[in-house]
Amino acid sequence: MSMAAASDFSDATGDVSPGLPASQLAPAVVYLAAARNTYGTRSYRNAVQRVVEEWPDAVVMDTAGCGFASNADWQLRWPFIREGIDTLVVLSEDDGTISQDTWRELLDATDAGLPCWIATGDGRLSSSESVRFRVYPAGARTDRHWARIEVPPAA
Repeated sequence: MSMAAASDFSDATGDVSPGLPASQLAPAVVYLAAARNTYGTRSYRNAVQRVVEEWPDAVVMDTAGCGFASNADWQLRWPFIREGIDTLVVLSEDDGTISQDTWRELLDATDAGLPCWIATGDGRLSSSESVRFRVYPAGARTDRHWARIEVPPAA
């Protein structure tokens, strides 16, 4: 995944630089991509808070707030949502797993050249360029467990 614009604002580990003025990144709309089973969890709330802290002037559009009624509803609305966002932040489950739909959101945003970030359980934002993605083998993956994100430890 190529995220050159995003990595310009990160340190050697791919984490957002703590002293970086938010105005240098300045996305207008940040989308938090996460699987339904993470909605309402402490990790989800922490990820929303971290995004708000990092980009205080941005509108934060989170998947729980979108109120998707079904997977078909998400499939219908996602292309329009994708066209209206400037940055994507992915939240995985505690074990690093992301769903098939979250994987698709990440791929679509990457293909569109959007900066993509990973929200970690400890509150860091890591550039998608600095992490490793492992798609589960065909016989082992499910809609809920599609891929795994491995974020390097903080320096």
